[in-house]
Amino acid sequence: MKKVLLTICLALLLKAVIAQEELPGKELSHYVFPAFVDGTVKKKSGEIVKASLNYNTITEEMIFDQAGQKLALDKLEDIDTVYIQDKKFVPFEKVFYEVAANTPVALFIQHKSEIIPPGNNTGFGTSNTSAITNLTDFKTSGSAYKLQLPEDFKIRSKTAFWLRKNNNYALIKTEKNVEDLFPDKADAIKKFVKTNKINFKNPDDLIKLTVFCN
Repeated sequence: MKKVLLTICLALLLKAVIAQEELPGKELSHYVFPAFVDGTVKKKSGEIVKASLNYNTITEEMIFDQAGQKLALDKLEDIDTVYIQDKKFVPFEKVFYEVAANTPVALFIQHKSEIIPPGNNTGFGTSNTSAITNLTDFKTSGSAYKLQLPEDFKIRSKTAFWLRKNNNYALIKTEKNVEDLFPDKADAIKKFVKTNKINFKNPDDLIKLTVFCN
């Protein structure tokens, strides 16, 4: 993907992504928000930049909309926090995590998804269980950056949840993952999970559990 430097509001660095006309097809939400909304980028230097933002869960990029042209925030090492509506995102390596619970042992959401291509005739029927692992074509064509994809494609959520303790991130999928981080509260966690019927794929449930553990 071609990258360019764009000077906006005191040299916020962005990388360009190809913008084309909207593709025909049904709307598939592979963005965190249903539309681009006003947000704020806070840089580590203290600089504040206002922009129209949304988070792309396919490419795991924070996207900036400038008069219809889609741009991805670059130089993540210079960014402290991105604020969009009531959500807060922080850079982690090459992606952004949403801060779900800002507690001593904090909960983060990694918003990500994968594209499921149209079914192919295998000789034994049609299968569409394989996800596209190479996003090059979708990126270079600009398709991955649209709010719509061709109607024969689907999106599958791969959202992940992380707890950060002592600057180490632990992937949270089960009750045991949480107990390993709070061994002295293992029995209390078991009771809380059972009583509150905690769903480990539900962010609201995990926020409740994280607050309880802290």
